[in-house]
Parts: sequence; structure tokens; C-alpha cells
Amino acid sequence: MSIYEEQVPKVPLTEEVGDKPIGSLYEALHNQLGTLLDYEDSVIFINDEINDHTLTDFIIRMRSLLLHRKDKSAPVNLMINSPGGDIYEMFGIIDYIETLDVKVNTICRGRAFSAAAIILTMGTGNRMMSKRSTVMFHQSSSFLGGKMSDITAYLDNVKSLEKIIYGMLASKTKKDADWWKNKMRSDCFLTAEELIEIGVIDQVI
Repeated sequence: MSIYEEQVPKVPLTEEVGDKPIGSLYEALHNQLGTLLDYEDSVIFINDEINDHTLTDFIIRMRSLLLHRKDKSAPVNLMINSPGGDIYEMFGIIDYIETLDVKVNTICRGRAFSAAAIILTMGTGNRMMSKRSTVMFHQSSSFLGGKMSDITAYLDNVKSLEKIIYGMLASKTKKDADWWKNKMRSDCFLTAEELIEIGVIDQVI
């Protein structure tokens, strides 16, 4: 169950509150999102596993934040504390960030592993981490079963996706795609100093 399914009442898009129509999903959610977003400081959070609800929740929160905050041009601060998760959801979050007219600062507080580490790296503003946070990159992982032809097709797709990831990381850091491919063959934990040196983050806070 999504965090919104737990905390936000189901309100039809055409329902009226008093004499004012809601008009959109984002308006309907606005008052309920106060505890999940920091409108004053333009902060949004990814603080759990990245799963099949994360992208939708992220877009809803981002749209609400951009709609209701006072300073429309200020960067958004994306606070990350996540063990990683689904690669397709990760791509969707990054693609959406890159469509925005405002910069998105990415900030790791706690951990950014796997897919979360890639989101951290792909921030369009300043990329930061607190000094005791941990960042880890690695190859994609999966548990496979079924026909050999299906397994082969799946593995071919994973290789294509990993090639895309290595290129993305190369575009935002000082290391090329081959370096990332070799580095991510096993779990790769990097210190804050190493992350700054190779260009994953810009600042330790």
C-alpha cells in the first residue's frame, strides 16, 4: 500500500469542498501532504525502498511542492535515505527530474545504495551528502526462473540497461563508462572523499 493510500482520503476529482471545486488530484492532496513535504524549504524525500509505488508518489509530491511553494524558481532539495530498488522506477524518477525547469539538489542523509546512488549522482543541481552517510553502487541483481530462452532475453535486456547506466554515470562524473562497469562488478562502497574526487557529489555537509 502506498503512503498516500494510508494517509490521504479518497476524494473524487469533481467533489467540492464548501463551494470550491477541487479541480485536480494535486489540489485534493495538498492539505494532506503537509507532513510529507516541506514547502518552506522546498524539500522532498525518498526515504524507503524504490518500488512500484515510488515513481507515482514522487511525481505527486513534486507537483504539489512546485504548485504550492512560495519561491517558484528556487531549487528543490531531494533528500535521499534509501537502500535502492527497482531500476525502472529509478529511470522514471531521473527522467522526470530532467524535465523540470528548476534545479534539483540531491542530498544523501543516511544511505544511498544501488538505484538510490544513481539518483543521487544524477541530480541537476548540487549533489551533497552528510559526512557519516554511505553510498554504494553495484550491478543489477535478480532471481531468475523459467525457460532458458526467457532467461537469455531477460539477461540481454539487463545488459542493455546496465550499459545505459554506465553512460549516465560517465556523463555526470569524472570517470568513463568502462571505469564504472569494472567498479560495479561487486558492491562498491565509496567514501565521501572518493565520491568528491570522482565527481559523484559536489559537497559534504
